[in-house]
Amino acid sequence: MVDIGAQAFGTNHPSADAGGLRCDVHTGREMALALTDAIRSDTLYSGYQHPAFLKPWIANSPHQPVFLVFRPNASGPVVLPLERTRSGVLTYPGERQANGNFPIGRASDLAALALAGESAILRAVRNLPLEADAIILERQLPALNKIANPFVFENSFASPNPALALSLDGGFNEVLKRHSAKRRRKRFRGQERRLAGTGGYRYVPRAEPDRVAATLNRFFALKAAWFARAGIADVFSDNHVKAFYHSIFERGAATEPATHELKYLEVGGDPIAIIGCTVHRGRLTVEFGSYDETWSELGPGDMLFFLAIREAAERGLEFFDFGIGDEFYKRGWCEIETLHSDTIIPLTLKGQALGASKAIRNGLIRSVKNNKTIWQTVKELRRRLPIAR
Repeated sequence: MVDIGAQAFGTNHPSADAGGLRCDVHTGREMALALTDAIRSDTLYSGYQHPAFLKPWIANSPHQPVFLVFRPNASGPVVLPLERTRSGVLTYPGERQANGNFPIGRASDLAALALAGESAILRAVRNLPLEADAIILERQLPALNKIANPFVFENSFASPNPALALSLDGGFNEVLKRHSAKRRRKRFRGQERRLAGTGGYRYVPRAEPDRVAATLNRFFALKAAWFARAGIADVFSDNHVKAFYHSIFERGAATEPATHELKYLEVGGDPIAIIGCTVHRGRLTVEFGSYDETWSELGPGDMLFFLAIREAAERGLEFFDFGIGDEFYKRGWCEIETLHSDTIIPLTLKGQALGASKAIRNGLIRSVKNNKTIWQTVKELRRRLPIAR
């Protein structure tokens, strides 16, 4: 990472020092974009702190960026990118679209910050004029490349939903051997035969630039209908979220190596199943997906995942990550379960209340989702009474 200091940003940013740990705060869209441009390839960060994610989000989000830069004694910078939400808290940029968050820094600097410890980090942060009630760091990776996340504290707690992934070790044939090869091949051949009767299908592993906009709009429409049927608030409905995804996938369609890919199953010229994926450090992560309900008997989503997993294995990727959320179709493939961590840093009395309510809510959600009977009842209630979201 390049030096993030006065030369890059001027000197009009507040800072705090806590026992040798210095923390600077940089606010404003231009400064956040400049800081993102300063990230070097020798630093660690997840796909949600990757410049390819941060820059289009910062450009489209209505929230004010607030980037904290920590400098442990005699070490380089560690960047904690945040944004101020409408509720008056600081969170990782990306809202519900960012899952698997991690700060930005070289391995040695991240280790030095972790060694400085929770108390020093808290003192430094609380000495800053952040104009927020709390810092709420949700869905954090506990470690990345075996480097501990310095913002997962002793009193951090597990996020309600796990992330589920599949190892591609040994290639696609080996993956199938571990996951009912005969049954899956038979089902896939049956799906192909049925589609042959409609004129066949086409698997598109990466939407071309001129197809990105139409494919995304198709996804947004399909997903909105699914959310409405399920009685769940549509997390893609805001214009800034849609603009962000248009930006990120239009750029991804023209970038080598790819960082973001739209994949779809097409019949008669129309996508009937769509997934949007991040590609980062040998891992393909599914960020979202949906399918055309009129084709539900065929299982177009299942067919698309079969093709996408096969393609990822053939490309030599190491992991196929289904992302956050525990669903039956993911469990059928997945071998790796990762629990993300949530950290709450109260800055005011209101922030303490927010933190307490957040911890209680997370615990309730985990309890409900771990009880299959209760969770099924809740989902049915949501479908019948959307107010119970």
